[in-house]
Amino acid sequence: MDNLLTGADVSSDSPSAIRCVAFDAVGTLIEASPTVADAYSRVGRLHGSCRNSDDVSRRLEKAISENESRDLADEGGSLVTSEAIERKRWRWIVGEVFDDVDDFEACFDDLFEYFGRASSWRCFGDVGGAVARVAEQGLDFVIASNFDARLHGVCAGLPGLVAARSIVVSSEVGCRKPGRIFYDAVVEAAGCAASEILMVGDDPANDYQGALRCGLQASRIDRTSTEVSLLQPSRRPQVVSSLLDLEAWY
Repeated sequence: MDNLLTGADVSSDSPSAIRCVAFDAVGTLIEASPTVADAYSRVGRLHGSCRNSDDVSRRLEKAISENESRDLADEGGSLVTSEAIERKRWRWIVGEVFDDVDDFEACFDDLFEYFGRASSWRCFGDVGGAVARVAEQGLDFVIASNFDARLHGVCAGLPGLVAARSIVVSSEVGCRKPGRIFYDAVVEAAGCAASEILMVGDDPANDYQGALRCGLQASRIDRTSTEVSLLQPSRRPQVVSSLLDLEAWY
């Protein structure tokens, strides 16, 4: 295949030709629109909450952090998940944010359904160009996310993402990133060797380090970065500030 994306093999000095790019979803390809805090606040008000977006943002950040800490403490940090586990997790988080609603179950159901709509999300501005460039190179792309089954409907409603070869979600695999079981599922979905996959995501542990440990190539997206950190001089960037910067891998 001409003009393949290439990546540095973590076990070799020789680069491996990339046949498939695996993109994380939230924070890499898509973001909530309006913001998560604004959406929570709006839905909460419909159910009698008085919490504004700033209050919701603080409480949500605290709840997610506490939930992650609990996960790490549980069975030595088990990565096991499922649709039921993810729904239970979000139910607990929403309960920590809203303790002042008239009908909590109705509020939670509305929020859970809301974030399963494509209209609640938007692609980052660089996604269309990046996906087009991948296609121009004759490469496949998959989406690899610690979301749940709702992601299928979200991606189906966003034109830039419908061309994905496959969507791999942790709740269906039974294991969250950065677990090997998850990345084995990504490799299977990609239909090529692990070393021929470039994983791109915003989470240093889940998307970057986890992928490298499982034999994939990896690059981290940090849209706040003003510098591109190079893996090797004049070669592929380890960190990019735009998905368009992945052209340095071509």
